[in-house]
Amino acid sequence: MIYITGDTHGTYDVNKLAKIKPHLTEDDYVIVLGDFGVCWDNNGSDLKVRRFWERNKATTLFVDGNHENFDLLNALPVAEWNGGKVHRIGEKIIHLMRGQMFELDGKTIFTMGGAPSHDCGSALIEFINAHLDDYHAFFAGHDKMQGPSRSGGRVPGKSWWAAEIPTQEELSEAKANLAKANNKVDYILTHTAPTQILASRGLNPNESPQASEMMSFFEWLEQNVEFNNWWFGHLHEDFYYDMRHIGFYEQIREMY
Repeated sequence: MIYITGDTHGTYDVNKLAKIKPHLTEDDYVIVLGDFGVCWDNNGSDLKVRRFWERNKATTLFVDGNHENFDLLNALPVAEWNGGKVHRIGEKIIHLMRGQMFELDGKTIFTMGGAPSHDCGSALIEFINAHLDDYHAFFAGHDKMQGPSRSGGRVPGKSWWAAEIPTQEELSEAKANLAKANNKVDYILTHTAPTQILASRGLNPNESPQASEMMSFFEWLEQNVEFNNWWFGHLHEDFYYDMRHIGFYEQIREMY
């Protein structure tokens, strides 16, 4: 069986697993749609998250969200698994990297993690806006900001990372991998939702040029890729936008 669910945020939102955990076998998979939280501070809290998932019989797969420590996650060795690139957190915990195509139980899956954060304070937003004309400075200089200088915001290099948004290289690799499959896939798995769904929830999909590039890529997916279902998390809401686009948070269901 392949099960799919929304954000788990370390161990904060894992109780949803209770109803399927007794039935999981070593042949099963659980897919988490971002904000997995297994790489955060590399101390006891991370170990607690890993122990929780390693004790499941099933293998856990996840796309990255915007609440991940990308310095830790991207420092892991890259391996190949079922046709695409992955990071192995443990024997039974696998990060499905961005822009990759995987084959699972005879189905093809395209993955694109990442999302722009909406819980950043004013200083961080000012920093982003100051670098709108320099994409590289945005990614290279964010770690120079010191301390919790935001009102309720996240701290660069501590609780926020610019790598939460896919790079142009990752988007280009995604298009190349999709082209190899003739732009046809069974399932699209992302953390954030397509542009029209974010707008329907009152969110601005294009908060920065980097976010706009990601959303433009999502619009390209809609127009050029043939798919059966597009599943996403991020919005902390369970809903059907339509029969093909489904948001996950508390629900956990079989993939098909």
